[in-house]
Amino acid sequence: MTTHEITQDVVLDALTQAVTGRVLPGNAVEARLSGMNVAVEHRPDHVVLATSADDVQATVRVAKTFGLPVAVFSTGHGFARGIDGGIALTTAGLTGVEVDEPARTARVAAGSRWRDVLDAVTPLGLAAVTGSSPDVGVVGFLLGGGMSPLAREVGFGSNYLLAADVVTGDGDLLHVDADHHPEVLRALRGGKWGLGVVTSVTIRLLPLATITGGSFFAVGDDAATMFRAYADWVATAPSDITTSVALLRLPPLEFLPEPLRGQYVANVRVASTRPLAEVAEAIAPLREAAPIILDSIGEMPYAAIGAVHQDPTDPMPVLDGSTLLHTFEPQTAEVLLGIAGPQSTAPLMMAEIRHLGGALGDGEHGPDSVTGRDAAFSLFVIGLPVPELFETAVPAAINGLLEAVQPWSLGRTQANFAGAVSEAAMIDLWSPADQAHLATVRRDLDPEGRFVMPR
Repeated sequence: MTTHEITQDVVLDALTQAVTGRVLPGNAVEARLSGMNVAVEHRPDHVVLATSADDVQATVRVAKTFGLPVAVFSTGHGFARGIDGGIALTTAGLTGVEVDEPARTARVAAGSRWRDVLDAVTPLGLAAVTGSSPDVGVVGFLLGGGMSPLAREVGFGSNYLLAADVVTGDGDLLHVDADHHPEVLRALRGGKWGLGVVTSVTIRLLPLATITGGSFFAVGDDAATMFRAYADWVATAPSDITTSVALLRLPPLEFLPEPLRGQYVANVRVASTRPLAEVAEAIAPLREAAPIILDSIGEMPYAAIGAVHQDPTDPMPVLDGSTLLHTFEPQTAEVLLGIAGPQSTAPLMMAEIRHLGGALGDGEHGPDSVTGRDAAFSLFVIGLPVPELFETAVPAAINGLLEAVQPWSLGRTQANFAGAVSEAAMIDLWSPADQAHLATVRRDLDPEGRFVMPR
């Protein structure tokens, strides 16, 4: 038996004795860490399935004893890059949502998804600022800023982060809020990674039961017409209506509505707290721009907010890219249609434009580290889910599209949309001032650099 094997056995034994959750060797089939992107493979030496903050502390202390890195994996969409070696610590077993109705707050355990929060707060007439998919994990969304279908009205999700419990690189548990370690709270609001292990968060809730929302589709050449119309319309769109448009190549699968199967479409998404009649009047130019199908715009329970974007829920192989834009104008739309339009053969599944601004840029918020407040739009592109093309045609198409929009690009993206970028590229997402602050907080929380970004 090699020294490496003996070391792994010793670590495995130490972890098993220290935690109450399950400990698995990294090569165990059942130890594979799930996520939305099945193209990402993880190869940790050990996996700890924590069930409490105590488990998290114990795991970190064992890692410190043996000088091992720790990659924290919660739940939801998971990592864009793989874990290689060390300890993979999953907090998916830390679940539970405790609502303080009078205070309009909720304490959420780190393994919870937004669907869990919605289930807890909806009966009380309250709402949490979630992302476009209720299946996304709460903590990862908040740490990266967090963009809601109502983003132009409610701002970034991290605005609503009031407190957190965080395990440091030494295994200590800190309670962080505006009065205790405020510099850490600022970092957690958008700093994304390397900030210890968050075991719970406390968030502010909104008194909101219903919204106006939904989407509609244009097919084929009409999709290109709709995309052009959106570029015209969005220039004067109301600040309290949040919209996006996605160019999609849909597969001919039975789970899709029959009119959409195998079609090239433009999907316009709309969400607002305005009454339906006012929203309908505002978006009338879009509805009249081209023939549309499957129009679902209407009043809906806030808990159904996932129906606005209708994000996929089944894991799939994903390769994506993104950038923030200072402008989206008719010329930008033409460039995108030239590469990802209905006549294109590029291996792209989606090119999406989200309208930012409004409360994302100038809304009231406390000290934070959110990236992208100065952007007017975001562009997010996903390649066809064909893994054998992930080293060649798909990245070439994604990079070609991002290069084509450089005249309108800010040259960076939002942290939650960064994808599989290097650590250096991730750091460059933040302003120099935020980089310096985050570096200080990471060093204070984790002086030995134990919490690694997957490579």
